[in-house]
Amino acid sequence: MMPEFGSPCEDPIAWTCRACGSLQLETGGRPLSGEQVEAVQALGGATRAQPARESQIPAAVRAAREVQATFGLPPPVDIERVAALLGYPMEWVTRPAHERGGIARHGGQETLLLNRDYPFRSAVEWRWVAAEELGHAVLGHSTLAASEAPGRLPTLREPEWRQQERAARAFAAELLMPAAEVRSEFTRAEPLLRRALGQREREDLLRQVVADLARTFQASQTAMRIRLEELDLLH
Repeated sequence: MMPEFGSPCEDPIAWTCRACGSLQLETGGRPLSGEQVEAVQALGGATRAQPARESQIPAAVRAAREVQATFGLPPPVDIERVAALLGYPMEWVTRPAHERGGIARHGGQETLLLNRDYPFRSAVEWRWVAAEELGHAVLGHSTLAASEAPGRLPTLREPEWRQQERAARAFAAELLMPAAEVRSEFTRAEPLLRRALGQREREDLLRQVVADLARTFQASQTAMRIRLEELDLLH
């Protein structure tokens, strides 16, 4: 089973099996309610029926790389400046307490919104939310849903919404933590990890490497660890 995240700033909200398409909500050990069971079963069936839609993710990664190539962005990426250069200004507004961000459309103009009343724990959290919303805008997603607070029990929606959320997260990860640059930075630390005496020392050193990379790219340590796993660097 693979963990599913609303964002890399939170614990898993669900677990999915890529082989069979089944999905289980993360409830902290509590049993699912009857309504939740029905929602999971409905979503699980929809997921199995449409595996090919994962092709949106490579397209999202390519889009992020095009942005990187166009503007020559060194880490850490100035997400607010990039959004403005792409024609999507960012604005801090008052939103419902459970929302972190969203997109507003006024005529032909789209604005990225961040909730000034949401208790962001750090700049890296709002940077991630802004990058996700920028991904939705750049990728032309028609189903634009607000980014909700981590830990909030997810409202299960149609498969299209889930696919677009995954694509927006892939865009954000590649924009803020480009694969090529993360690989390069991690490679420099590999000799240190290879000299570790035992698994415990390696884990201690790895935590330090992850923390250093997180500072370099201004990402959370959780997000960076997930990124290293995605790039198959933690083996």
